[in-house]
Amino acid sequence: MPKIYIMNGPDKGRSFEVDEEAIFVGRAPDNEIHIKDKSVSRKHLKIVKRGKKYYVTDLGSKNGTFIDGMRVTDGKEYEVREGMPIAVGKTFLSIGKAYPDDVLAVLDSIDLFKELDEEGRDEIKDRPLTAKKNMDLIYKVSNVLMQSLNMKEVMERILHYILELLKRIDRGVIILIDQETGAPSEVISIIKANKHECETAYSRTIVERVIKEREPVSMLDTLEEKEINLSESIRVSGIRSIMCVPLISRSKVMGVIYVDSVNKPHGFRKEDLDLLTALSSPAAVAIENSLLYAKYRDGMS
Repeated sequence: MPKIYIMNGPDKGRSFEVDEEAIFVGRAPDNEIHIKDKSVSRKHLKIVKRGKKYYVTDLGSKNGTFIDGMRVTDGKEYEVREGMPIAVGKTFLSIGKAYPDDVLAVLDSIDLFKELDEEGRDEIKDRPLTAKKNMDLIYKVSNVLMQSLNMKEVMERILHYILELLKRIDRGVIILIDQETGAPSEVISIIKANKHECETAYSRTIVERVIKEREPVSMLDTLEEKEINLSESIRVSGIRSIMCVPLISRSKVMGVIYVDSVNKPHGFRKEDLDLLTALSSPAAVAIENSLLYAKYRDGMS
């Protein structure tokens, strides 16, 4: 019998069987799925199974329900597929299948509702885009990590999704490093259309620093940085905003994700760095899995 899995939060790991009856999800104890999460409404969501299909209805919850990266309209029924992430407040559900550990690392690391203040008032309704975009990125990256073993395809699609999310970022680069020599082994870059000024090289100084220190680096506005922090390439190319995070898998630095903005300061916010950092771990695992698969395939040929 199919199950509903709770993927993160205080009830992580619990699962519930789905039958033909309606199942209610919420914070109140009388729900079939009782979730101890303050961001979840007392009566938050209804899930119905009809034949082999599943349908969900948000019950007018305060913080909303996100399906396939979109906040749904309360009171309206939506069909969901098996394995599709459903965000109920801060808690993620999945019908029919659980996620692998590398995807769960993303869900555990990201708080969709930082907009909620300490008293829990519903400010997300005034600023829904951050949660929606984060959920959308999580969903897309989760699908990439679960479906593809082609390393270049995985990296290109992740970069496309990041640039879609961070509108003021002009360029995204993933640099992989050779584990024996420490030198770059592959550079995959995506540049937004009509951004000719971005065609200069990325900042190798920043990349080398992140690889050496194994910590993310961000510069909201390079003009406000101390001269000692800036390389000549940053000054000459006119780069104004930079984020760079390490890709670490099993204590090994596989490379970095690097994004920057030319001529525009403040191309991202602190929560964007948090999101990029959260994505870096599963991305690193995906890279390592792809490399291992490539070695196995070459050995079989």
